[in-house]
Amino acid sequence: MDEEIPGRLSPYVRRPERGLLPGSPAPLPLRRRIGGFFLFRFLAALPDDLADAVAALLDPFERVARLAGRLLHGPALRGAWSSGAGRFALALHGFHWTRWQAETAGPGGMFTARRGDGPGAGATVTARPPWGRGDPARGAHTSACALRRVPRLRRRPARVDLVFADGSWLALRMDTRADAARLRAALGPARSTAAVPGAAPAPASAPGCPPGQAPGPGPDIGVRAGRGTP
Repeated sequence: MDEEIPGRLSPYVRRPERGLLPGSPAPLPLRRRIGGFFLFRFLAALPDDLADAVAALLDPFERVARLAGRLLHGPALRGAWSSGAGRFALALHGFHWTRWQAETAGPGGMFTARRGDGPGAGATVTARPPWGRGDPARGAHTSACALRRVPRLRRRPARVDLVFADGSWLALRMDTRADAARLRAALGPARSTAAVPGAAPAPASAPGCPPGQAPGPGPDIGVRAGRGTP
C-alpha cells in the first residue's frame, strides 16, 4: 500500500524534552515558563485583547478536559524515547519542530503502510510530514511494526495502535474512521505487544534490566493519569 493516509500522533502521548528535538534546543528560560501560567497570561492580555484573556482563563479547564480524556483513552505510548515507539514519536515531533520551531501535542503526519510477502511476514509504516509532497528532501521515518490489539474498553473508531519489534507501542489518531480502517487493513491482523515478525530481534537485556529490555537512558514514557501535558 503506497497511498499516504493523514493522521497524527495521539495527543495523549507526553511531549519529549526539548533537548531531544532536532538541533537540541535549549530549555525555555524560567521567565518564559512563568509567563505561560494562565493567570499571568490573563493579566498581560486583559488591557489589549479580551479574547486572549478569556482564552487564558479557560486554559485550566482545557487541562482538566485533557486529563479526563487521558483517563478514558488509557496509555498512548509504552517504551523509552530510545525504543521503537519512542523514536517513531520523536520523528513526528521532529517534523513539526523543524518547520515551525514550536512544540505541540499530537503532531500530524502522513502514513504509508507496506506488508511483506508470505505468511507471517511483518509490515513497515513510514511517517512523513504533511507538507512537501514531491520534494526529494522531504523527511521520512520507517519502522517495522504491526497492528496492536487495543483493549475493548479503549477502542475508538479513529484510533490505530502500532507495536514495534522491541514490544514498545504507541497510538495514532487518524483523521477519519475510513482512514483508520484503511491503515488497519494495510497492516493486517492485530497482534499483542510481542515482537513483530520479520523485524530485527530486540537487543539482549543488560545486567539489572528486566528480560528483553535493553539498557538506555530514557525513562518509561507511558502516559500516567494525573500528569498533564504542559
